[in-house]
Amino acid sequence: MRLFSRPFAFVRWQKASTAKPVSVASRRRTAKRAVIAGFACFLLLSLGLGVTSEVYPRIRDPFYGDKLVKLQPKLGTAPLIVMLGTSRTGFGFHGIHIEDTVLRETGRPIAAFNYGIPASGPITHLIYLKRLIEDGATPDLLILEILPSMLANTNTGPLERHWVFGERLTHREIPLVVKHGFDETEVTRRWRGATFNPWYALRFQLLGRVVQSWIPWQCRYDWSRGTDRCGWGTPLRDFSTPEERAIGTIHANNEYFAVLHNLQPNGHAVAALRELLHVCKERGIAVKLLQMPESVEFRTWYSPEVNRRLAALYAELGCEMILASDWVPDELFTDGHHLLRPGAERFSERLARDVLIPWHNQNAKRVAR
Repeated sequence: MRLFSRPFAFVRWQKASTAKPVSVASRRRTAKRAVIAGFACFLLLSLGLGVTSEVYPRIRDPFYGDKLVKLQPKLGTAPLIVMLGTSRTGFGFHGIHIEDTVLRETGRPIAAFNYGIPASGPITHLIYLKRLIEDGATPDLLILEILPSMLANTNTGPLERHWVFGERLTHREIPLVVKHGFDETEVTRRWRGATFNPWYALRFQLLGRVVQSWIPWQCRYDWSRGTDRCGWGTPLRDFSTPEERAIGTIHANNEYFAVLHNLQPNGHAVAALRELLHVCKERGIAVKLLQMPESVEFRTWYSPEVNRRLAALYAELGCEMILASDWVPDELFTDGHHLLRPGAERFSERLARDVLIPWHNQNAKRVAR
């Protein structure tokens, strides 16, 4: 009865039983084709990602690329003021506050943008300025932070080589960093890794697009993603206790004292700074140099001789130097050189009133002529 209640079961069984068995050799050929096809797809995807990262900076160097996306809507809206610098600039140059101050005082707008990037120096700033020019974001006024420690030159090259690696560079930028003291073999090796094996070489940049919290803080590239529309890296807190500032200052002392106390500002870093100023002159970009605020204790780490050397260099560069070292009181720092929000507002207010408004008024007169 069960057989007749399912009349097609026998037919299906019969068809299955008469199917030709697949040979082992055929299975091997199919598996081989699948492996080859998968490998080819992987190579194509890797090459595609590597080539794309050469022209799309948000993949290879998110520090630069993420801020460029935020800068682009400002282009052409008003005179553009860009501040290039380190994390000090990143936490200190409050573009929105500056724009509001200038508009309120002059009645004419400006576009202010913060291009502060951690662990950067003259060589990185030169690269970024050249990129901005190529990307159609040439500033009318460039405020360039001078971090004195980054002007040091060691027996193995500039200090920036410890933080700027080949995977953040395009192929055209390799000769530039090599000229300024980077090891050509190491830079080229890491660039090749980013271009031909990007899934590994750019793993931190790629993971940072989706799961930043999985990456150790020292390996993260999402600094620029969390900034406001003017590129300002908003401090997490508005205040710090004396105990917290003391701990932060100890860490800063361990990092900076030995370099600053015997600083010789020369070599590749200074050469890169000179080249940057030359590029600005060629492009008609107004430029002002600025040394960011530091606490009273931090400023004692410069020996008198080092202060004389720095003053001589600044005079030799032939460019206006804004010494803002004493603009902010100690309680508005986290560690003696990074500003809290009130410190950033105080610094930005004074910068706007003492430097940017006079420049803006003078620029307006020049344009009117």
